[in-house]
Amino acid sequence: MDSTTVLEALGVVAAAFALWGAIFATRADVATRKARSEAVRRWDDTIRPVPHFSFTSSPSVGQPIEVEVENLGGALAAGAVIVQHGDNLFAGELSLPEKAPPRRMLLNPVVQAWQRSPQPRCLLLVARDISGRTWDCLDGTKMIKDPRRWMQAQLRELRMQGIVDFPAITGGAGK
Repeated sequence: MDSTTVLEALGVVAAAFALWGAIFATRADVATRKARSEAVRRWDDTIRPVPHFSFTSSPSVGQPIEVEVENLGGALAAGAVIVQHGDNLFAGELSLPEKAPPRRMLLNPVVQAWQRSPQPRCLLLVARDISGRTWDCLDGTKMIKDPRRWMQAQLRELRMQGIVDFPAITGGAGK
């Protein structure tokens, strides 16, 4: 065996090891990117605003209803809520810092309900986080792609189109 044959054999072995290393480095890079994107997705899930409502007392006829709002998630830059209690529908906008302690707020009556509710219930709860993403908090915090169109559809379904407006969510005149 002469030296050129030995050098050629070493070159082939080195090329095979280089190819083997490149394949495994690519697989490791793909796995790392996948793990990083899953970690970012989990982090995004933890910063999503999660408002929690408690009804504190029954309102008098024509008076605002008092609710206690607690934000269990990320910062709530803007929010919209419509609740029903008895014969009335109440609406309001809210904003809360991240993981805020419970805070009492008043929701003003906007219209008579089309059907009496024996217990207070939330009909609409929308939150916009500080990055501008909008979430439907009543549907498992589903992300809303077009807040203006989604809000119009919800208000039409609740028969409240033209009665209430949430410019902080829809990007209307108040934004």
